Amino acid sequence: MDRSFYILLILYVSVPLISQSQHLPGVAMGNYAGTNALYHNPAFVADNRYGVSINLVGTQFYTANNHVKWDAPFSFLSLITNTVSDEYRTDRGALIFPRRYLDEKLNGKSNKYLNAGGDTRLPSFMFNLFKGRVGVGFSTRARYILNTTGLTEPLARLISKTTKLEELQGRVFSGQAGQLHLNGLGEFALTLGGVVMDNETDFVKVGFTIKRLLGLYNVHAIIENSAFTVLPDASWSYRRELIGVDEINVRYAITRDEGYSNIKPTIPWLFGNAPPGSGWGFDLGAVYEYRPDINKFGYTAKGIRQYDATKNKYLYRISASLTDIGRVHFKNPAYILQQETHTANKEFRYDDFHNLKGSEAFYTAINESLEGGEPLAPNFRSVLPMAFQASIDYHLKPDIYVNTLWVQNLIPQSAFGMKAESIIAVTPRYEHKWYEVSVPLVLMNRYRSPAIGLAGRIGPLWLGTDHLTGLLNIGKPKAFNLYFGISGGLFRKPPEEQNQCWPPRKSFFKRVFSKR
Repeated sequence: MDRSFYILLILYVSVPLISQSQHLPGVAMGNYAGTNALYHNPAFVADNRYGVSINLVGTQFYTANNHVKWDAPFSFLSLITNTVSDEYRTDRGALIFPRRYLDEKLNGKSNKYLNAGGDTRLPSFMFNLFKGRVGVGFSTRARYILNTTGLTEPLARLISKTTKLEELQGRVFSGQAGQLHLNGLGEFALTLGGVVMDNETDFVKVGFTIKRLLGLYNVHAIIENSAFTVLPDASWSYRRELIGVDEINVRYAITRDEGYSNIKPTIPWLFGNAPPGSGWGFDLGAVYEYRPDINKFGYTAKGIRQYDATKNKYLYRISASLTDIGRVHFKNPAYILQQETHTANKEFRYDDFHNLKGSEAFYTAINESLEGGEPLAPNFRSVLPMAFQASIDYHLKPDIYVNTLWVQNLIPQSAFGMKAESIIAVTPRYEHKWYEVSVPLVLMNRYRSPAIGLAGRIGPLWLGTDHLTGLLNIGKPKAFNLYFGISGGLFRKPPEEQNQCWPPRKSFFKRVFSKR
C-alpha cells in the first residue's frame, strides 16, 4: 500500500472516521445476553434470567462511510478471513487491491467520514442477590475508536485513490480542513442495579455503571484552511508523486508506543497517572416492564407470594439510558508528543516515510517534512462517545420477541474526541435459554445505510452481523460489521415443586384410570 496513505491518515485527517463500538442488536438485546446487555443499559444487571453470567471473551468490529463503496470482485468476509481467491493475489500470495475497487460518491461537500472501530470484551461477570432484586456486574474490555469529521472531498479522494489519481495531480486544492481522533482505551467497570418498583403489573429497575478508563493510545490532528498539490517527484527515475504542502495550519499529537506496551495490571498503575491518559466514565439507565399476566407466573411458598424466576413476565419492556458520560485526560509527559504548525511550501516525499517503524518515527518524519513548529504541552482531554439509547422489546408469542433499538450520538461532530454511531434497529428473534436466532433490520451509518443481518447463540457461542449483504458483497456496500464471542452462566432456579407454579401434571397411569 502506498506510504502516502499513512502520512495523510496521521496528519491530514484522511478519510473522516467516526466510530465507536457497534451495538450488537442481534445478540445484546435478548434476555440471555448476559454482560453484553450492560453496555446498552446497566439496569439489565438486576432481575435477569441468570443467577451468574460470565463472558469469557468477545470481539466485534465495523466500518461505515459516506464517500466510497466496496466494488471489489471478492467479499469483505473473504478479505478478513484471508480466503480471497488466488486469482486476486500475486505469485507470492500478496493481495492485489487496485484503488478502482473503491467506487467514489462525489458531491463536492466537506462532510466526508468513514466509521471504523470495535472492541474486545475481556473476562466479565454479573450475578443476582436477594432473589434477583439486586444485581452486580464487573466488566473489562479494550476499545479502539477512530473518529474524523468534516473532511473536505479532495482530501478524502487523496486517501481513497492515493496520489495516482490523475484528477488530483497538478492542481492546487485550497481551503482543506478536517479532524481526526484515534483512541485506544482500556476499561474496568462496576455495575450496580436494583428493582425500585414492583406492584406486579408495573415493574421498574434502575442501574448505573462507573468505569475506570485507561488512555493507552492517542493520535489526533486538527487541520484548518490548508492547501495541497500532487506533483511528480523528480528524484525517482520511474513515476512517483509527492504531496506539495502549499499551506498548512495544523495541531497534531501522538502517544509513544510504550504507552500500551508498558501496561502493568497493578492497583497503583490502574488508578494513578502512569498510563498516557486516564479518566472516569458513567452509564445510567432504567427499565420498565408491563406485566399484565403476572399471575400466570406466581406461586405461594411458605405463605409468601413469589414468581417463577426462570420466566420472562413482560408483554413489553421499555428501556432508556445515557452511556459513556465522561472523558479521558492525556497528561503523562513521558508518552505524549504534541505540536502546532503553521507553514507553507513544504513537501511530503515517499523516501521520508518509507520503512518507518513505530508511531514516534512517523511523528518525527512529519515534523522534519514541515520543518519545525511549536511544541505544545502534553495535556489534552478526549470526550467519550456519549449516546442516548432506548429500546422497546415486545413479547409477541411464546419464545418470539421483536426489539426496537435506537442509539443517538450526543457529541457534536466538532468536539475533541470520540463520537457514537447512531442507528435504528428492528430485530425479531426466537429466544430459548440454550439457543437463539435473530434477524436485525438496521438503519446504520448515521441512518444512511439500510441493512439486514443475521445473528444467533448456540450454548455459549454467539456470533452475528448486522449487515449480511455487505459482508457478502451484495450491492456495493458502504458498511460492514461482524461480532462473536463466548459467554455462559448459571440460570436462576425454577420453583422447587412442580405444583407451586402450575397445576400438577397427572402421571400416565392416573390419566388412564381417571377415564374409567
